[in-house]
Amino acid sequence: MEPENKKELKAHFNKFLALFIVSVLILLIPFYFTIRLPAMENNMQAGELKNIQEKVEFQRDFFTVRMDSVMQLMELYSSKSVDIDKLNADIGFLLSEMENAIVEDTTWWAGMNHNIVDTYLSLKKTNNTLLETRQNLKEVYKELKQCKKDLKNAKGGGDSLDPL
Repeated sequence: MEPENKKELKAHFNKFLALFIVSVLILLIPFYFTIRLPAMENNMQAGELKNIQEKVEFQRDFFTVRMDSVMQLMELYSSKSVDIDKLNADIGFLLSEMENAIVEDTTWWAGMNHNIVDTYLSLKKTNNTLLETRQNLKEVYKELKQCKKDLKNAKGGGDSLDPL
C-alpha cells in the first residue's frame, strides 16, 4: 500500500529538510564565529606581544647599554688627561651605531630613540663648545696677565691698576 500523494509528501519533506538545514546553519554560524574570533584575536595579540617584547629586548640589551656607555664617556669631558679627539670619535661611533640600529616604524619607539640620539649629539656638541670656550678663556686670561705685566712695566713698576 502506497500513499496516493507520494509526490506531495516528498515535496513537503524536502521543504522541511531545507528549512531544518537553514535553521541549524543559523544556529551554528554564530557559534562557529564565537569560537573562531577569540582564537584569531589571540593570535593577533600574540603577534603584538612578540613585537613589543622584541622592542623591549632591543631597548634593554642594545640601546640602553650604549646609552650608558655614551654617558660614561660624556663624564670624561671634565677629565684633564683625556684625548678629546679620541673621546669624540668613540662617542660618535656609539651614537652612529645607535642611530643605524633604530628600526624605522610608525610607532613612538623609533621617534623616542631618535630623540635620545639627537639629545646625546647635542650634549656632545655642547661639551665640545664648553671645552673650546674654556680653552679660549685660558688664552684670554694669559693675554690679560701679559697685558697687566706690560702695563706695569710701562709705568715703571709703579702702582698696579689691577681691577681684578
